[in-house]
Amino acid sequence: MLCNKAKIQRLLLFFSTWLLSWGVWAQPLTAQPVKLPSVVVVLAGGGAKGFAHLAVLRRLEQDRIPIARIVGTSMGAVIGGLYASGLSTDEIERVVGGLDPSKVALDQLNRLELPSRTRAYQQKYPVDFEFGIKNGGASFARGVSDGQRFLALLQDLTSHVPPQVNFNDLKIPFRAVATRYRDGEMKVFDRGALHLAIRASMAAPAVFAPVEVDGETYVDGGLVANLPVEVALHEGADVIIASYLAGGADDGKAEQASHALVVANRMVDILIRQNEKRNMALLRPQDILVAPQLQDVGFADFNRAAEIVRRGQVAVSAVNDRWERLQVGWDRSVAQPASRQLSFDQREKRIVAIQAKGNQDVPRQFIQSVMSPLLESEFSSVEAERYIDQLYTSGYFDLVSYSLVQQQGDQYTLVVQVREKPYSPHFMKTTLGFSSELAGVTQFSVGLGYRRPWLTESGLEFSLDARLGTQAELAARLYQPLSPQWSVETGFSWDRNQLPWYRTTIDRDDVSAKKLAYFNQTLQKLDAQLVYDYGRKANIKLGLTSSTIRRTFDTRFDFLETSTDQTNRLKYNGVKTELQIDQLDSLSFPTRGFFVNASLEQGLSGVDYRGGRLSVKLARSVGPHIFNAGLNLARDQITRECEKCQSPTQLFLGGFQLMGAYRMGQLAGSDLAHVQGTYMYRLSDGGVFNQRTYVGTVLEAGDAWNQGDQIRTRYSGTLFVAVDSKVGDIYLGAAKGSGNAYNVFLQLGRRFSF
Repeated sequence: MLCNKAKIQRLLLFFSTWLLSWGVWAQPLTAQPVKLPSVVVVLAGGGAKGFAHLAVLRRLEQDRIPIARIVGTSMGAVIGGLYASGLSTDEIERVVGGLDPSKVALDQLNRLELPSRTRAYQQKYPVDFEFGIKNGGASFARGVSDGQRFLALLQDLTSHVPPQVNFNDLKIPFRAVATRYRDGEMKVFDRGALHLAIRASMAAPAVFAPVEVDGETYVDGGLVANLPVEVALHEGADVIIASYLAGGADDGKAEQASHALVVANRMVDILIRQNEKRNMALLRPQDILVAPQLQDVGFADFNRAAEIVRRGQVAVSAVNDRWERLQVGWDRSVAQPASRQLSFDQREKRIVAIQAKGNQDVPRQFIQSVMSPLLESEFSSVEAERYIDQLYTSGYFDLVSYSLVQQQGDQYTLVVQVREKPYSPHFMKTTLGFSSELAGVTQFSVGLGYRRPWLTESGLEFSLDARLGTQAELAARLYQPLSPQWSVETGFSWDRNQLPWYRTTIDRDDVSAKKLAYFNQTLQKLDAQLVYDYGRKANIKLGLTSSTIRRTFDTRFDFLETSTDQTNRLKYNGVKTELQIDQLDSLSFPTRGFFVNASLEQGLSGVDYRGGRLSVKLARSVGPHIFNAGLNLARDQITRECEKCQSPTQLFLGGFQLMGAYRMGQLAGSDLAHVQGTYMYRLSDGGVFNQRTYVGTVLEAGDAWNQGDQIRTRYSGTLFVAVDSKVGDIYLGAAKGSGNAYNVFLQLGRRFSF
C-alpha cells in the first residue's frame, strides 16, 4: 500500500514539473530581458587634441550604441561634459572649435573691454604682469590664465542644467576627474555645478588658475589620471572605449633642457605619460583603444578643430574590426534606453535678490551694484554673463561665477561667487624702457606703480607711481567714485625730463642734429578734478591745477638771462578741461577704432599761461593690412618776464611717428602741427600670446616753431619693423626727411616722448 502511494506521489511530481516546464517554454522569447553590456567612454586630456573625441562619439551615434557613462579628464571633461549635458557633436565642434584661445582660453582682454581708468593706466604700464604683497611676501597670479572666460562659456553652454545636479541625471551619466591640490589625490566629480567640475578638471598647472569647489582647491586631473580607465572600471564598465590623445608621440625625443620652464613642463609631461601607461595596462581584450596621430598638434590649436576631428575618424576606422565585434549581440529591434531630459532652462526664473560670496577686500555692495540691472527681471544667462564679465574686467577678481537658488515658485536668488586676486588689495606693476637713436638721445627708465583700492567701502583708492632714469617721476593720487559715472581725483606729481638742446640754423630747411647741451626740465603739479565717465567710451575732466616748471641748463648761453645757475622758472594756478575718447584696440599698434584727446588750460594767477592740445588717431585694417592716420596740434602761450628768457614750456617733435627723420626733441617751439599716415603689414599673429610682428612705413609732415617765426612744413618717411610684445613696444626703424635729416632708432619697452 505504501509502495503504491509513493509511486502516485512521484507521478504527480513529474506531471506538475512537466506542466511548469511546458508553461515556461511556452512563453514568448521576447519576454526575456536582454542584458546589454555597459559601455563606458573614457576621454583623455590634451588641449585642442581633444576634438578627436568627437569622432569616437559620432561612431557610437552611427552604430546606435548607447553610452552608459562618460568619464573625462581636462579637455576630455570639456567634450564629455558638454555632450553628456545634451549638446550635439556638431554644436561642440562649432562653439569650442571657433574659440580664439588667446581671448577665451587665456583671458587676453581687448582694450575696449576695460574701464577707462584701466586703459589710461596702460599708457604708463604696458606690461601685463601684475603682482602684489601678501603676508609679508611677494604674491603673483595663480596661472598664466585665470580661466574666467572659459568658465563663463561653460556656464553659458550648460545653463539648461540645474545649478546643483547629480551627474547621473544628465542626458548621459558623467564623471569629471580632477586632482586635489592639498594632497594630490584624485577627485571624481559626480554631482554639483557641472561647469565648475569641468573647469576644475582642466586647471592645467601654471596655465589655468586652480578652482575652489566646496572649500577644496583642485587642479588638472591629468596629473593623476589623464586617461581615467581606472575610474571607468570602478563604475562597472563591461566595455571601455578609450580615446587616447598621445598616439604617435615619441617618448624617446624631448626638447632640450635649455631653461627652467622647459624642465618644469617636461616633468609634468612625464607624470602624465606615466599615469596614462598605468591606465592603458588596465584595458581588457573586449575594450577598444582609439589613438589618433596628433603629435604635431599644439595645446592651443583650436583653429585646427576640423582637421583634428578627421584624424580622429582615421583612428576610429583603424580599429573597425573591434567596433564590428562590439556591435554583435546588439539587437536593433530592442528599444534604446530613453535619454534623460533636463528642463531647468525652460522654467520661469525671476531674480528677486542678489547675494555676494567669497569677497574679502571688495565690498559686497560693489558686486551687488554691478549685477543690480538683473533684479526684478526674467533671468537671462546672456545678460548674467555680461555683468559677470564687468566684474571680471574690473581687475579685482581672477574668477567670477554665479548660481541660482530657488526661494519659492519662480523667485530665485542670484548668488555671485567671486575669488579675489591672490595679492589683493595691493596691486603692483612695473615698467621699463630703453630708446636710442643715431647721434641723438639715449634714454632709459625703470618704474613701479602701486594701487590700493577700497580703502573705504565707498571706493576710495590711493595710487603711487615712481620712475628713475633719464625720465623720472614721483606721483601720488587719490580717486573717489561718487556714482557709476561721476568721480573726483586729486594728486601731486613731480616729473623730470632730461632734454636735448639742438642748434637751429637760420636756414630752417637745414636743421643741424648737433646738440648744444642737455637740460633738465622739472614739472611740479598739484591738481583736483571732477570726472564724468561715459560708459567705457569717453571721459571728461574739469578741475583746478597749480603748476611750477623749471628748466636748468648745464651750459651757459648768451641768449639766456645772466644767472649763476642758468635756470628758468615759472609758476601759475589755473583751470583745465580735458576730453578723451579711447576706442583703439591696441595702444601702440591699433588695427581698428579711434582716439581723441583735447585739452585746454588757462592760468588764473602767476604767469599768463594759455595752452591747448589736440591729438587724433584713426585705425583701420583689411586682413593683414593696417592703416593708421594721426593729427597733432598744440600751442603754448606764455608772457615772458624778459626778452632773453627762454620759455620753459616748449612743444617737441622727433622720433618714431613724431617726424621720425629728426632726433627726439630736435624740432621745438611754442606751436606744433603734425600729421602722419602709417601702413603696417602683419607678418605673424604672434602665437597664442598675440605678440604680433609688423613691417611698415610712416609718411609725415609737420613742424614745431615759436610764435612770430616763419612756418615751414617738413617731411619725413620711415621704414620699420616692430613687435607688439607683452613688455611694451619693440621697433627698429630708419628714416629720411627734408633738410637732409635722417635717423636710425631702436625702442624697447615703454615708449618715450617729450
